This record gives sequence, structure tokens and C-alpha cells, in this order.
Amino acid sequence: MKLNLIRPYFQKTGIFLLIFVCFLTEFRAEESYYIEEGIYTDLNEALKNPTDVRVLNLSYRYLTTFPKGIEKFQNLKHLDLSENFFKTLPQEIGRLQNLQELNLSFNNNPIDLPQEIGRLQNLKRLNLSGNRLTTLPQEIWRLQNLQELNLSFNNNPIDLPQEIGRLQNLERLNLSGNRLTTLPQEIGQLKKLEWLHVNHNRLTVLPKEIGQLQNLKQLLLYGNSLTTLPEEIGQLQKFKQLFLDENQLTTLPQGLCKLQNLERIYLHQNRLTSLPQEIGQLQNLQELHLSSNQLKTLPKEIEKLHNLQILNLNNNELTALPEEIGQLQNLYGLNLKLNKLTILPKEIGQLQNMGDLDLSDNQLTTLPSEIGQLKKLHSLNLSGNSLTSFPKEIGKLQNLKLLRLRGIPDLIPQKEKIRKLVPNAIMDFGEGPKLKRRTTQSRQRKSQNRRENHGN
Repeated sequence: MKLNLIRPYFQKTGIFLLIFVCFLTEFRAEESYYIEEGIYTDLNEALKNPTDVRVLNLSYRYLTTFPKGIEKFQNLKHLDLSENFFKTLPQEIGRLQNLQELNLSFNNNPIDLPQEIGRLQNLKRLNLSGNRLTTLPQEIWRLQNLQELNLSFNNNPIDLPQEIGRLQNLERLNLSGNRLTTLPQEIGQLKKLEWLHVNHNRLTVLPKEIGQLQNLKQLLLYGNSLTTLPEEIGQLQKFKQLFLDENQLTTLPQGLCKLQNLERIYLHQNRLTSLPQEIGQLQNLQELHLSSNQLKTLPKEIEKLHNLQILNLNNNELTALPEEIGQLQNLYGLNLKLNKLTILPKEIGQLQNMGDLDLSDNQLTTLPSEIGQLKKLHSLNLSGNSLTSFPKEIGKLQNLKLLRLRGIPDLIPQKEKIRKLVPNAIMDFGEGPKLKRRTTQSRQRKSQNRRENHGN
């Protein structure tokens, strides 16, 4: 009797043990696989089979001295020594002739790099970010096969010599966060460069030689002190993304509007008062971000931006919109928050793909009846305006999911009437004060957080 009672227990236990053994076998098989592939995270294990080691990851080990015996790894291709506390590298580093990637980022010390680093002629990626470097050994510029060089966030004005132009195979260069005030003219010699990040420095001008970077696709310059851009920037015909947020630009050069392949341009937090008429030449532009400037009008040529999907004009000084805005048939998101609009053109109803429209914190007293033609609209923010009545045409917006009407006291008595017009939408009437224009400090904090999450 007792045996029958405990039999199910042993059966369940046996099944569990079988599953556990299978899991353990699979785990060990995977572990063996990685060892067979030459990937090691333990130095002692790696030293047992030095010729088998292809990848050695010793990051986050709190190391203060360079591990002995690394020169034995003659077939090593990837070496990660990031997030330690090195102050110097031994001469033996130069013996790793097959090394392709060396990561020394965030050792939090000014690492003394030996001359022998110049012997690593197969090196393709070198990461020296976050080490408080101020100078680099001349031998760095002899690494002819280098494709990626990361010198970001050393938080010191790194001296970039003329020799940087020798890195003819360089495709990615990150100089962000180094208090740089200038870029050397020789940067224009990096003919294969596709990706240049120079954000969070102290640049006031760019060298005209930047126009020679014919393969450049992405340029990050946000968080500098640029007051102007060279006309030569219009020569970068492979350009797809341009980040110029948080500078001091008052105008845009006509040359910028020659970038036929440009898809996204970020100009938040500058001092722009107008846009050039030539902006209509950016035929492939999909996103135009102009929040927190001093724009008073938009050129009618904006109608030519047929591929535009996102237009952010938040926190400017616009009093009206050109009727040509109705030609932006692919526009999905339009942010006009915190302007001085008193009226909307009826052509706004032509934006058949509009999904998100923010008109909050303006001076609107009425809305055009054509707003009811925005069949794909799912979010509409009218908070902080001076509306006294609500157009019945809003009831035609069958896809509306969110309607914000905060800070409009005259509409409070009309709550139920409005609810019946758009019964499927979430209503936000709120009864707090109008949203105030954000301070410069809060805008900078929000923009910085966005950049941190954006990633390079």
C-alpha cells in the first residue's frame, strides 16, 4: 500500500532528474562549443590552450595590471579589456600580430600606450573611449587597416594631429565628449569614412574639408556651439542622417539643401528664425525636427517634401501655417505645440495619412471644419488653447483613440456632448493650468536623455 503511494513521487522525481541531466548535458555541450570556437572569458583556461584562443573577454575584472602571458595568444583576434583599471600596456601587446579588435574602453585612467601598438597591422577596431586621454602615440596613425576608432568621452581636449589623415581605411570615427574646439583639416582625407560622431564638444565651426568625405552617411554634431555650417556640406551626397541639435545656428546654408539622399535632420534647440526656400529640394527627407527654435514662418516650398512623415515644430513662434502644408500627403506626425497659432488653414484637412496631431498650447479659438477629413487620425491634442466651441466634424474621426482637451475651461460644460461625438476615444479634459513653455534646462535634459537612449 505504502509502495503504491510513493510510486508517483519516484516517477515524477525520475522525470525531473532525466530533464536535469539532459539540460546539463546540453549546457556542457554548449560550453564545449564555445571553447572549441576559441572564445574564452577565463585567462587561466585560455593559457592552457594558447594557440586555440581567438576571442578573449576579460572585461569587468577590476584588473590593475596587464595579465601576464597574453603574448602567447598568437591567433587571438578579439581582445576585450574594457571596464578595468589599467594605467599602462606592456610592450608585448605588439606581438599579437593577428589581433583585429582591441577594446580598452572605460579603464578610467590615462592609459600609457606603448609604441609597439603600431605593430598591430591587422587591427581593424580600436576602442579607447572613457580613459581621460589627452594625447595618442604617433604609432596609432600607422594602423593602416584600422576601420573603426573610438576616442569618445575622454573628457579632455585630445590633440588630433595632421597624421589622422593617414587612416585611409577608416570607416567609423567617434570623437564625442572630448571638449574639442576644432577639427583638423586633414579629416577630409578620410575618403572611406561613413560615420562621424563629434557630439558634445565645443566646436564653433567645421572645416570646409568636411565636404571631401564623399562616403559619409551619418554625421552627429549635436551639443556643440556651431553658429554656421560650411557650404561644402552640400557635397556629401551619400548623407542620410544629420544631427545638429543643441547648437547656435541662426541660418542654414543653401548647400545643405543639396543633400538629395538626406532622410532625417535634427535641428532641435538652435536659434533658427527662418528656413531657406531651397529646403524643398530635400526630396527624400522623411523627418524634419525643428523644435525649440525661433521660427516665425515656414516657406511655401515645404510643399515639395513629398516623402516627409514627421514634422516637429514644437516650441517656436509660428503664428500661421502656409496653405501648402496640405501637400504633405505622407505626413503622419505633426507637432505644433507651444507656438502662437491663432488659425489653421483649411488645407490641413488634406493630410490624409495624419495619425498624430499636436496643437496644444497655442492661441486657437476655432478649428476648421476640414479637420474632420483626417480619417486616419488617432491622437489629437488641443490642450491649452482658447477654444469656445467644438466642431461637430470631429465626430467623423472614427479612428480617433485619444483626445486631449486640458486647460480649456469653456469646454468643460460640453463634456458629455463631446463624448458622444467621439465615443471610442479616451478623453483627457483635465482641470489643471495651461502647460508652460519648457525651460531651456529641462529641454536640454530631455534631449540628452533621448540621445543616451538612441545609441550610436
